[in-house]
Amino acid sequence: MATTEGLYQRQATGLVREAGTWSTLVYNINFVSIGLMMMFALQLEPAFYPGGNIIGSYLLSLVIVLPTSLVFAMLAAAMPRSGADYVYVSRILGPRLGMMSSWINTVWWFIYGGVPSAFFARYGLGPLFRSLGLIGGNQTFLEIGNWFVTPEGTIITGLLLLSALVAIFSLGLNAYFRVQNVLFGIAVLGLGLIALVMLTSGGQTFIDNFNRFWDPSTGLTGTHAAVIAQATTDGFAEAPTDFYWTLIPITWIYLELVFNQSSAYIGGEIKRASRIQLWSMPIAAMLSIGIAIALTWIIQNAVGNTFLGVIGWDPYVSNVLGQPYPMPFSELAAYASGNLAVALVVGIGFVFWSYTWLPGQILNASRNLLAYGLDGVLPARFASVSERYHTPVFSLVVVGLMSAIALYVYATNPDFTTLVGIVAFIVSFMIVSIAAVAFPFRRRAMWESSPIAWRLAGLPVISVVGVLSLSALFVAMWAYLNDPLSGVNILDGLALKPISGEDGGLTKDFARFLIAAGTVVSGLVLFEVSRIVRARRGVRLEANYGEIPVE
Repeated sequence: MATTEGLYQRQATGLVREAGTWSTLVYNINFVSIGLMMMFALQLEPAFYPGGNIIGSYLLSLVIVLPTSLVFAMLAAAMPRSGADYVYVSRILGPRLGMMSSWINTVWWFIYGGVPSAFFARYGLGPLFRSLGLIGGNQTFLEIGNWFVTPEGTIITGLLLLSALVAIFSLGLNAYFRVQNVLFGIAVLGLGLIALVMLTSGGQTFIDNFNRFWDPSTGLTGTHAAVIAQATTDGFAEAPTDFYWTLIPITWIYLELVFNQSSAYIGGEIKRASRIQLWSMPIAAMLSIGIAIALTWIIQNAVGNTFLGVIGWDPYVSNVLGQPYPMPFSELAAYASGNLAVALVVGIGFVFWSYTWLPGQILNASRNLLAYGLDGVLPARFASVSERYHTPVFSLVVVGLMSAIALYVYATNPDFTTLVGIVAFIVSFMIVSIAAVAFPFRRRAMWESSPIAWRLAGLPVISVVGVLSLSALFVAMWAYLNDPLSGVNILDGLALKPISGEDGGLTKDFARFLIAAGTVVSGLVLFEVSRIVRARRGVRLEANYGEIPVE
């Protein structure tokens, strides 16, 4: 195979390849966030998707995600640069599609910066202090836990988290990876302890302990049974396993699992990128699903699918527990144990899982901004890198500020639903998949010189994988547009739902869909504006896309 050294000779922009094998794998698993993925599946599928089989949904999600994961892994190995799809698509299909594809991600990472920074309080610190308060009989802890899940508590703690992460990232990736790897170990320990607790304290033990800690709070005798009874009265129902309702809620799993390829966006800072990227992304997806399946099976057997359903249903309909959000499975494990020390360990572990989207969103968006600055789409300031810390501090601060605005909107506006932006991400992934199909034909010399110049029955393997990815992405898009909880539920099967309500205005779902669609075309608009501005200064912007950017 031809050597790649000449083609990929790095030039000095200030970035340094600091991420090793383990740090890269953990980085990808963190963006999946096993804890959040399981939390959404356990809270929502038994409650609102009658007939859904959670383990079946995990497996379907993995089948749908893996081809896209392989597309990113192969392109990241061929073009080991920061910016991921911006670099791949712009160099294969042209700068307009490259900017369109990448800007979708950047905009939604700005917006989604508000989501995990809110989850930090809502599903991490709030449940931790609530469980410690109930188990230890400490009213102060209980009040602190309840404060965290208020809009004020969510915003304040989210802002502190955003500020801390931007500061750490500004000091260099090595500083972050040291913190990341330690916290990851604690979080995995927490999952292991949850498994042990649920294996030894399920069934009647769980029911007795749950009642012991919650009866004083609700004023009821037998809160466990009361939650089930009230939910049933209010319309909660179960159904036999159904493939349709197992496929539709993959939306909540796909939300996390598809970002197993997060390391592609920091490709210029990964050691031996052409090797590590190839396996770390799909392995991250498979490991995450494997752990989720095993732990979900244990929790279902310990707590019961019915109770998982009513716990997810209760905050939105019955409200027997008086809580604004469903409790995560880590909190259920805390009550099952009946032990304050165990509750502390599993709660702290889940605090980490509650926000692990956020580091990748900040880092990845900042590297996209840097890539735009290198090519001249954005001002050169975005491409500036600290000589001391080797980080794009200006771009990091911009991402942090945009995420802070999104945090405020998310915490105060109930119309900001979690899943909306994923339909825009899927469009981006479709463009990347088309680029993968075209890569060996439009950039033949680059492909042949890359470490992924493989053929299968005479066809380039990356082109075959690109076709599989594109097909899987159509299935994912269909699921989102049919999911009643997605916020963009504009389809009924293959038929378009009415786009206006009784008041004559657009339905909320269709309005959100249009917002997502607007972000798809916004990258093209940004590129054209930049091209015109540069042209007036005598610079032809398109000329920057003939080669892979320096790194």
